[in-house]
Amino acid sequence: MEEKNPRDREVFVILNPNAAKGKAAGRRSSIESYFSNAGYRCELVLTTEPREAIVLAAQATKDGRRLIVAAGGDGTFNEVVDGVMRAVEELELSAGDAPVVGLIPIGRGNDFAFSAGISKRIETACGRIVNGKLRKIDVGKVYGGEFPEGRHFVNGVGMGFEPLVNFQAMDFKRISGMPSYVVALIKILCHYPAPYNVTMTTDSGMEQLATQQISICNGRRMGSAFLMGPDAILDDGLLDIVYAACPIKGRELIPIALRFFKGGQVHHPYFKVQRTLNITLDAPQGNMPVHADGEVISRSCGHIRVELTPGVLTMVL
Repeated sequence: MEEKNPRDREVFVILNPNAAKGKAAGRRSSIESYFSNAGYRCELVLTTEPREAIVLAAQATKDGRRLIVAAGGDGTFNEVVDGVMRAVEELELSAGDAPVVGLIPIGRGNDFAFSAGISKRIETACGRIVNGKLRKIDVGKVYGGEFPEGRHFVNGVGMGFEPLVNFQAMDFKRISGMPSYVVALIKILCHYPAPYNVTMTTDSGMEQLATQQISICNGRRMGSAFLMGPDAILDDGLLDIVYAACPIKGRELIPIALRFFKGGQVHHPYFKVQRTLNITLDAPQGNMPVHADGEVISRSCGHIRVELTPGVLTMVL
């Protein structure tokens, strides 16, 4: 049941000035002006290094902040959610005591915003935070790689082809947004990975795979353009697992890759879809590239475990 957003008239904004290749820094005054004109006391802090938003969001939660907003891209939002959830778990906060989280999408991909229906226009996004309703969404947690203790995510985890494209797009210095992912896609297609030998275990059982792509989706879109989980829903209590169940040969790469733009891979005979709360991937060669919400989990690992907690994060949408 959706409820009215509580009007405590205070908002704590964590802004990543490096989002969208540095363009986000120029959005600060617009954000502060909007909340001030709406009668809110706005405290805005800028991040200065990777993963700092995790620390800031965790501390804001411990300080009793009621409304914490991420201003940036998917990585910034991921860090804010991760920080909030770490503090919530550490303090064992009830749903009523945990903060409400908001998003102003001013980043490169803005994939979660797409799934959540949040506008990229600053005024519209801020207006949703001031006037929107509360919605409880599911949050996932991935264990493995650089995060054996776990990293929370809200949009999705990818293994194989998908993170390789994302990592390539991250490395571009001047290209941003959808063009960066399209150029990255072309580059990866020129050096397409061999199949990864993976044991996938879900609530439905175990499957041995030789696969180049596994998408673990809470949201629908990845990489600013690719509908990796076209039917995924943020609050249905399940992860959509969309994966290539057999190797994809060279001559088939481009036609199948083009299907990702509209989510048509789910109808291709090479692909399967499962829905689950939990999933583990094991690769004996230890060579899996993995991302979560576009953030690097590992460029090469042998094991990850993913679990979903339904309805644990309250957002204003």
